[in-house]
Amino acid sequence: MRRDTVMRSAIPVEERVAIGVYFLASCSCYRTIALVFQKGSSTVASIVIEVCLAMEHVLLKEEVRLPEFNKMTSSMKIFRFPHTIGCIDGTHIPISPPKLQGAAYFNRKSFHSVLLQAACDGDGHSGVNHDAHVFRSSMLFSRMEEGTLIPGSPLFTYAGVSIPPIILGDGAYPLCKWLMKPFAVPRNDRERHYNKIFNRSRCVVERAFGCMKARFRRLSVRIEAHIENVNSIIASAVILHNICERENHDIPDEEQHLRSQADFQDGSDIYDCNRSGTARAEAEAVRNAISEYLLTHVK
Repeated sequence: MRRDTVMRSAIPVEERVAIGVYFLASCSCYRTIALVFQKGSSTVASIVIEVCLAMEHVLLKEEVRLPEFNKMTSSMKIFRFPHTIGCIDGTHIPISPPKLQGAAYFNRKSFHSVLLQAACDGDGHSGVNHDAHVFRSSMLFSRMEEGTLIPGSPLFTYAGVSIPPIILGDGAYPLCKWLMKPFAVPRNDRERHYNKIFNRSRCVVERAFGCMKARFRRLSVRIEAHIENVNSIIASAVILHNICERENHDIPDEEQHLRSQADFQDGSDIYDCNRSGTARAEAEAVRNAISEYLLTHVK
């Protein structure tokens, strides 16, 4: 909110918010948005950052948070993967890199980006970093390792193996007893069946990224902003996407799209977070127990 002065009337707060949302929802540059709203380009640029910072400050903790355990598991039951609370993946957001630091943001796809990593149920680091490195540095990883993310950490037992709440990730992530990934080279029908159910289940996070980028096209083009403001811009799009999902806002059919195949990891064990032999054996036991369960109970 700005105050009127003797020199000029302040831009109403509703119009300021509209400028911010228009920026997130379109691929238009500041000059084009300035023409639409009949404002100066520098005014539009400052308004965009202020609106995004305000949304991040006021709404992030309210709109981006962990749902109840029963809600998470019930939303994933349709895929029949047992005791699963959600899926995790990363997507590259193109940016204009800071001067003299371009190499730190130059990713393996040959453009500058930050990596947005997200976990979702069924309903920013620099782009040079690997998905697993970002994951290892996240609060999600540390709290799942400690068993404190899900209150009580309820267990599902099958074939004598205790299975904690499970998150699904692709081959770029480390295999943990609470994070399942596909078999890199399935050797038998049990492992092939596991991979088939796994891939069908994990697609929810890919669709989530696709829907968010369809609503907020700014995430698909290079973000022209200082690097210290990029995270706030991305966070604002995530906040508004969650609100749209909660309010059941449709996406026009012609704009529904998934990320390109080039945005996916190749499914190999590139980075394993230095897992110990014991931790790896426990994770393998959980994965084998789940694959036996799927082969027996899920067609």
